[in-house]
This record gives sequence, C-alpha cells and structure tokens, in this order.
Amino acid sequence: MNRSIDINCDLGESTKPESWARDAEIMPYISSCNIACGGHEGNQASVNASINNALAHNLAIGAHPSYPDKENFGRKSISLGELELIKTLRLQIDLIAESCNQHGAKLFHVKPHGALYNDAALDLSLATTIAEVVAQVSGNIKLMGLADSAMKEAAHKVGIEFINEGFMDRNYRSNKTLVPRTEPEALHSTLEESLQQALKFAQGKPISTPSGQLLSMKVDSICLHGDNPNAVSIAKQLHQSLTDHNIQIRSGM
Repeated sequence: MNRSIDINCDLGESTKPESWARDAEIMPYISSCNIACGGHEGNQASVNASINNALAHNLAIGAHPSYPDKENFGRKSISLGELELIKTLRLQIDLIAESCNQHGAKLFHVKPHGALYNDAALDLSLATTIAEVVAQVSGNIKLMGLADSAMKEAAHKVGIEFINEGFMDRNYRSNKTLVPRTEPEALHSTLEESLQQALKFAQGKPISTPSGQLLSMKVDSICLHGDNPNAVSIAKQLHQSLTDHNIQIRSGM
C-alpha cells in the first residue's frame, strides 16, 4: 500500500516582499500552507502574495490566526473574553477566506498559531470556541491542531473534520503534549533526529519521548517550521527522505 503524508508550513509571517520570495522557495517541497492573517503578523499584501504563490504550487491553503498580539508575535497567552476572541478570530479567518474567493482559491483549513495553538491543545472550552468559529465560516473547512489534543475533541464535538498535526523537530511528553520550549529537551539536537521522527509519523510507527517511552500517534500532517533560517534546505531533505521511502507528499484536498 502506498503511503502519503501532508507537509504543512506557516508562511506569510512578514510584510516584507523578500520574505514572501523565500516562502515561495519552500513551496515545491510541501503540500499545505498556513497563512498569517494579521493577528501576529501579515497584512492584505502578504496574504495576496502568499495565496498567489500557493496556487502556483497547488498547495492546500489554510488560515493561521492567533491572539491579536503583533508585539510578541502571538507567542504570549492573552486572556480575552469569549466575544472578543470570536471577533478577532472571525476577522482573521475572513481575511484569508475573502482573499481566497477573490483569487479563485479555496480555504481548506484553519490552524491556530503560537500561544493560541498551545492553549487550545489543552483547553477544551477554548478549542471548542475556535472550532465553532471555523464552522461558522464554513462547515467544509477543517481544523488543524496538535494530534490527539483537545482541538481534536472540539472538532468532533462541533462536527468539522480534524487534521492531526505532528512536529518533526519537537520532543513529546508521555501525554502526547510537546515538551515546552523553555525546557532543554524541547527540540531535537540534530536534523537527522527530526527527519527520523517525520519518517515514523509518515509510516505510522511509534516515536520515542526523551525518557525512551514509545508513543503511538495518528499524524495526518507534519509541520515544517518556515521561520528556521535553514527551512528551504530542511524542506528539500524532508521531501527527499520521504520520497526515498515511497511516501507521497500530498494534502487531503
């Protein structure tokens, strides 16, 4: 049986045209992109450029909303009232959805960014609010989030499809949450370790925690961090590794 896996990357996270050009260099090696929509970064120009580039490479297009916090690049948890959160999420997702419509593209999924992602992975109430906003935009849009997290439960509760995401470069705890970046073992120390973890996700094999415990996780999409200075090189090597093992790289479109 031929296996396949989606590779997604967070893009459009700058208002500088040179960054959009760099994003485009990653696109031949991935199958989905998550476009920043003004919460942590991005504006109409970056959204338009990202959608055009994504269409040229036949990528599944996603919105990448965050807490409204450009000062901290969306990496700080913010306490918002439910109505305020719904308002900012709807504004951000609508920016991508309306831009997709203008370009003849389809908004395929929504993936929260940064602190919003991490908070929603643990908080079912927050995750449910996000899932409900996604469903209000369209019942055909999928929610992407941490595999086997509260976001998965929320998506099922609301009745939208969920994309289980795995991180190639991050270590996991025994409860399937990510080791926080504040801890020394948060990241793999070598690219080879990251590539091996990505391959295991794609093959449906267990991965190891830093303590050696085996974790079995269903992963539909592997995250490639676009803000890594070596992102283009890593994307090429990941693409080559999966291809060498007869694994197709494609989105669920």
